[in-house]
Amino acid sequence: MLQAAQLCLPLTGAAAAGDEAPVWPTVSAADQTWIIAYTSIESMHLGSGGALEHARATSLPELAAGWPDHSWALVINPGLPVQVTLDAAALARVAAPSLLEDRAAQPTARTPMMQKLLRHADVHHTLQFGVTRVSGYCHQLVDVAHIAAPEGLVEALGRKNETAELITDQGSVNVLRWPAVGLELYRNAFGGIDEASRAAVNGWLIEEPPFVGLGFVPSADQLIREYKVDGVGLPHGAEICELTATGTAETRALLDVDLAQWLLIVPSDPPDFPDSARAGNGS
Repeated sequence: MLQAAQLCLPLTGAAAAGDEAPVWPTVSAADQTWIIAYTSIESMHLGSGGALEHARATSLPELAAGWPDHSWALVINPGLPVQVTLDAAALARVAAPSLLEDRAAQPTARTPMMQKLLRHADVHHTLQFGVTRVSGYCHQLVDVAHIAAPEGLVEALGRKNETAELITDQGSVNVLRWPAVGLELYRNAFGGIDEASRAAVNGWLIEEPPFVGLGFVPSADQLIREYKVDGVGLPHGAEICELTATGTAETRALLDVDLAQWLLIVPSDPPDFPDSARAGNGS
């Protein structure tokens, strides 16, 4: 219920009017900083005794994607008889369930498709040496399919500093796509930027900023769940696709597990060479 619920995050009157930037609505109690939220405007008015009048709509995934401090906790409906408290670890697990938990909630759902950005060197290495395993950070295709622009995708995944290694001279990016076989192998990206923040979310990763560590990419404007894998075998039919500057996706190679190699795909519309290029010895 909480995962899908819309929450109200209190705002000051000035922030609601656009005269100042919104800030996290916090209270301190028992040596703990709490971000407060309500399940409705009516609940907010009742719980605050009318002191809070303005709010913006949010959700648990949105809160987790932009969570400001791993030591803070969330309290929902403070001041009311029924309230819920979540520390950062609980917030992460409610907001970003694992692939196994998704399957348990929807047993008949289709196998999730995964996607991973490939650097130029990754494409060359994969094709030259016939790499059939994948490691590193990946995402569900359903979470990124709406981002058509290559530059937008790179930025949304928090990898803008790698633009030169990811975007080609033609303005496209290459991605690896495959169905997630063995859901338990895809671990949510829970952790922090140091031991203290990792421990605060009961995580397993320590990464440099802007790592969020609550299961989402470091982009509060995009709700993209993040997973990390280590040497997971790619299934038959995995694809290397080129996402072009025009927003189209072109398959460039397919993995044939029986042959243990990648098969290059000839473009359906070969380049139209000028007549002068066709003249000569036919080579």
